[in-house]
Amino acid sequence: MKIMIVGGGEAQLNAIRRAQSFGFTVVVSDMNPECPGSLEADLFVKASTFSIEETYTAALKAGVDAILTLGTDQPVLPVARTASKMGLHSGISVETALAVTNKRVMKPIFTKNEIPSCKFGFISLNSGSEDLSDLTYPLVVKPVDSQGQRGVYKVENWEELKGYLPDVLSWSREKEALVEEFYQSDEITVSGWSARGKFYPLTVTDRVTRSNGPHIGVCTSHEYPSKYLERYSEEIIALSEKIVSSFSITNGPVYIQMLIGDDGIKVNEVASRIGGAYEDEFIPAVTGVDILNLQFQLAVDGSVDESVLKNYIFPSHFYGSVVLFFTKPGTVASNGDMDLVKKMTGVINGKYILKPGRKVGNRENSTARAGYAALKCSSPVELEDLKKMIYPLLEVKDTNGDNILCDF
Repeated sequence: MKIMIVGGGEAQLNAIRRAQSFGFTVVVSDMNPECPGSLEADLFVKASTFSIEETYTAALKAGVDAILTLGTDQPVLPVARTASKMGLHSGISVETALAVTNKRVMKPIFTKNEIPSCKFGFISLNSGSEDLSDLTYPLVVKPVDSQGQRGVYKVENWEELKGYLPDVLSWSREKEALVEEFYQSDEITVSGWSARGKFYPLTVTDRVTRSNGPHIGVCTSHEYPSKYLERYSEEIIALSEKIVSSFSITNGPVYIQMLIGDDGIKVNEVASRIGGAYEDEFIPAVTGVDILNLQFQLAVDGSVDESVLKNYIFPSHFYGSVVLFFTKPGTVASNGDMDLVKKMTGVINGKYILKPGRKVGNRENSTARAGYAALKCSSPVELEDLKKMIYPLLEVKDTNGDNILCDF
C-alpha cells in the first residue's frame, strides 16, 4: 500500500518512520525539497502543503492508497479535498476541514453555537479605524489561514495595527486579517479523538508561552496535566464536546486551544489534527493511547479501534512535559549530544533541529525552535528535578563558541 504524508518537516518524521515500519511505501510532499522528510521518504514530491491543487496532483500522479497529515494546520484542507476527489478516507468533510483551518469561517461558528471566544472582527488594507469601533484595545491581529504563530501581533492602537497589517497579510492567502480583543489569560491545550462523533479526551496541558513584544504566543512547553484541570475539568470536556459537534468533527484527532482568565474559559482556536509539539510521541507515552496508530487506521480503513479509547481512563496518573527550546540570535555552529539526555530515566525523546550554519533571529514564532525534549514522570517534583538535570546537558553553540540556548 502506498501512503502519502503531506508535510516533510520535523513534526512528520515520526509518522514517516512509523508508516515504513508498517510496510507502507511512503510518499512525502512538501514545497521544500531539502525538508527532513525528503531524505527518509520512499518517494518525495515537491508540492505546496497549502495548495489543494498541487497536493491533489501529486497524490494522483503517485497513485496513493491513503493520505494524511499531522502536526500542522494548513495541510488539513488539501488532504481532505484530495481524499474526497480520490475516494480516499479523510475522517472529516471538506467543509469541516475549511472551518478548522480558516478563522474567517471558524470564528462565526463560535458565535453561532455560543462557544465563548474573544470579541473579533476582520480588517483589510482598505479598512479604517472606524471599522474597529466595537473593539477595545489592546488587540491581537493575525492571519486567518496561517500557522506556527507567524504574523501574529499585539497592538495598542490603530497606528500600530495599520503598520503591522501588511506583514500579517503577507502570511495569508486572503485579503483580510482577524482582529480580536486581547484576553489576559493562561493557555491550555485539549487533545483528544472523535470517533463517530463521540469525543474522547486524552490530555489537557498548560501551553506555556513567551511573548516577545509585539509578537505574541510563542510556545516554549506543554505541561501535563494542566493546573486548571481539577477546577475546570467538567467545563473543558463539555466545551470540547460542543466544539466537536458544532464543527462536525466526525472522526479523527481534535486539538483545541483555550484561554483561561478572570472571565473564565474562552476558545482560541480548534484544529482536527495531531498537535505539532510532538504529541504523536507524548500522548502515547502518558496515556497509553497511540494516537498516531489511530491516525493510520483512519487513513487506511476509514475507522479506528474504539476499544483503546473506551478503555482509557481520563486523565492519566502521569506527569509530563514537552520542552520546546529556543536560542538567542546568532549563527549555529554545533549542537550538543542529545543521546546524553535521551539516556536519562523519564526522557521519552528529544532532538536538536537547527543545523550548523543556520542563522537564528529573535524568537518570533515556532520556526525558530531549536529542539525539544519530551519527559514523563510519576510526580511533579520528579518532573521538575528532571528538567533541572537535563538543562545543563543541552547545548547549541554559535560561531564564537558560546552556548546560545535560552533558559526554559
